[in-house]
Amino acid sequence: KHGPPVHLPAPPQMLRRALGRAPLAVGWRQGIALADPLSALRLGALVSLKDSSWLPQCRAMSSGWSQGMYAERHNPDPTHGRAKWHKLDVSKRMEQDKPILGALNPKEYDEKHGRWWFTRKEEERPKLYTTIGRHARSKKLKRTIVRFAYKSKNLRALVRDPYRKRWPKNDQVGARFFAEFCLKDFKKRTMLETAHTLPLYGVACKFWRGRDAETPDTRGQFFVASSSEYRVRPIRGQLRGTQYHNGRPMRDGIAAVAKSLGSWRYEFPAGGHPAVYRPAFPRMLSAEQDSAEGEAE
Repeated sequence: KHGPPVHLPAPPQMLRRALGRAPLAVGWRQGIALADPLSALRLGALVSLKDSSWLPQCRAMSSGWSQGMYAERHNPDPTHGRAKWHKLDVSKRMEQDKPILGALNPKEYDEKHGRWWFTRKEEERPKLYTTIGRHARSKKLKRTIVRFAYKSKNLRALVRDPYRKRWPKNDQVGARFFAEFCLKDFKKRTMLETAHTLPLYGVACKFWRGRDAETPDTRGQFFVASSSEYRVRPIRGQLRGTQYHNGRPMRDGIAAVAKSLGSWRYEFPAGGHPAVYRPAFPRMLSAEQDSAEGEAE
C-alpha cells in the first residue's frame, strides 16, 4: 500500500521521466508530490536534496510562463513571447476597422450635396434615403430594421445606392448642385452620366474605357451609340449601339459592357457637323476655386 506523499525536488530534465513513471498528487506550488515512495527513492538517488534552485521553474513550466516556452533565445520580451502567442487567437478580420454602413463618399462631400449624416452610438453614418425617382418609405411602417433582415435585398439596395435623395439647404441650391453627377470624378462617372454631357446625349459618339482621361483607344474595343433614351436624367436610361472588337463590329442594338462603371472616354464622330458636335464648355468657376483650395491645403 502507498504511504503518505513525499515531496522531493526534481530538475526540469527529470520531470518528464517522473511524469511517465509515477502518479502525481496536487502540489505544484510546493514542488512535485509523488504518491509512490519507490519512485521517490529513485529520484532521490539521482538528485541531491540540497539542490532546490530549479523549484521556481516547475511553477513556470506548469503555467507556461517560463523562458523558452514560446519565445526565442535572447528575447528581451518580458512575457517571453506569451503575448504574441495569444494574439494568434484573434482573427485579423476582427482587428480591422469595419466600414461605415452606407458610406460611399466622405461626409464632407455628402453634406455638400444635401445627403446628411447622423451620430449613432458615437459613430457617424449617412442617412439611408430612398433612391431618386421613387416614393419614400411610408411613415406608418416601423422604420426599425430587425436583425434577421440585415442581409435582405432591400437593405443591400439602400446601402449600395449612389443616387439617394438629396435635401440641400437654401444656399446649396445652384448649378453645381444639379450638375453633381455630371461633374463627378473620371473614375466614378458612369457611361450615362458621361453621355449626358455630350451633344445629342452621345449619339454617334465613340466610347471606350481607359485608366485616365487621356488614355487612347489602342485595342480596338469600343462602343458606338446609335440611340439614347433617359428616364431620369442623367442617371437612368438606355444607351444602345454597336459593340466593336479589334476594330470590327460584333453586335448591334445592345447596351455597352460595364456601363455602370466609371473611367469612360469618348470621341466625336469623324466629319461631324461643328454646329452639333461643338467643343465642350469650359470648366465652372466654382470647380476651379475648389481645385485651387484643395491644392493650397
